[in-house]
Amino acid sequence: MNNIEVSDLSYRPSGAKKEILTDISYTFSQGHMTALLGPNGSGKTTLLRHFLSQIKSTAGSVEIAGKSISDYTPRDLGRQVAWVPQSHNGESPFAVEDVVRMARYPYKKTFDPDTEEDDKIVREAMENVEILELRDRDFSSLSGGERQRTLIARALTQTTPWILLDEPTSNLDVKHQLGILSMLRKKVDQGEVSVIVVMHDFNLVERFCDHSILLSHGHVVEKGSTQEVLRPDLLKQVYEVEFEIVEKDGRRMFFPKDPA
Repeated sequence: MNNIEVSDLSYRPSGAKKEILTDISYTFSQGHMTALLGPNGSGKTTLLRHFLSQIKSTAGSVEIAGKSISDYTPRDLGRQVAWVPQSHNGESPFAVEDVVRMARYPYKKTFDPDTEEDDKIVREAMENVEILELRDRDFSSLSGGERQRTLIARALTQTTPWILLDEPTSNLDVKHQLGILSMLRKKVDQGEVSVIVVMHDFNLVERFCDHSILLSHGHVVEKGSTQEVLRPDLLKQVYEVEFEIVEKDGRRMFFPKDPA
């Protein structure tokens, strides 16, 4: 199985007094859409960056498909994991289609021409996130939401077993939030990709993510099915906010209560 296996992972930046991550162990199983939850500063993005080999753990290990992350070349890792960051500064001299097309780099040698298959993958990815009409626009001219959709199209174009997304809906309107997450959920259900996503909206997590991990101060508080993790007692403990949970048409909805 092409799982991501995290074993006793800890991370403390150079010069820091405290660890950002402490003894994290979890198997991200292929075929799931898994949410990383927790307040700001709980270690969610730091954990994802380990899967991209952007930072090196202080202790423990990460394996993808049974192989240590440290043994992957950048090109080989680019065939395993695609990344959608939380934000992009937008300073790019390239057109939207060029930004998306760059994701084919793990499969090419320098100066290799694009193939018909590359063209098909790029077009389908842009259609999936509804940016085909923007393909000739300068990336730097786009709105925040349009940039976000371009980066998601780029990740799809990379055709990896795993896509990692850091708050992908933060710049999107409601229509595109639902559209993007529905598209990813469908791809997971069809076995095309597995997804790990950092999110703060419990209603979207409940609707689209089958597994969840709740982090607080770099520790795992709870992990398992989303139904098990999104419990009122745990949410109050971690977020210091009480939630009212209302069930309608078989789906739970989360409403934060006013502070006492």
